[in-house]
Amino acid sequence: MRVVISAVAGFFLMWPLGYVYGVLHWPTFHSWGLLHGGFFSAWPTLSILTFLALGYVRLFPAVEDTSLLIVGLVWGLLLTGFVGIGPYLSASATYGLLAITAAIVAVLNFFARHRLGLTLLVVSPIMFLKMEFLLGLMSPRLREFKFMLDGVLRAFEGVKWPLIFAAIGYGVGSLARVIVKRPPAPV
Repeated sequence: MRVVISAVAGFFLMWPLGYVYGVLHWPTFHSWGLLHGGFFSAWPTLSILTFLALGYVRLFPAVEDTSLLIVGLVWGLLLTGFVGIGPYLSASATYGLLAITAAIVAVLNFFARHRLGLTLLVVSPIMFLKMEFLLGLMSPRLREFKFMLDGVLRAFEGVKWPLIFAAIGYGVGSLARVIVKRPPAPV
């Protein structure tokens, strides 16, 4: 029941998302962007966000690190909105966003119990936006290994830098946790 509610709510949450992005003149997830491919990233991300938020309702069990996962997912959605127009951003703006991603992932990982899952959740909206990565695996020419490998490597190019910076944040957060000797939060 929770998954169905999340999927339906994620679909309907795209309208307020498109409105907010349109009013703020932000790229990728405004109404036109959602109609032209942005929904491939927005709908699953908003569904995951709804699934996590439903943990605050008494009827559904909470997921560990819910608030940290929600913060990471919201940042991932914001990052995807701007990285989605990558060719139009300057190099300094792109690397600034990626550095902020590393810092946010490091801080969230310092407090999180499931650090790797949180790190991957932050970059998941970008992976959803770059669906060629998954579509390359489902090609009818799948038997041709060279074609499949070329498609996956080309699609991975769009995900590579956010994934690298998120991994850097994961490493920094884990190192800080070891240095401070902070044990995982009690259940």
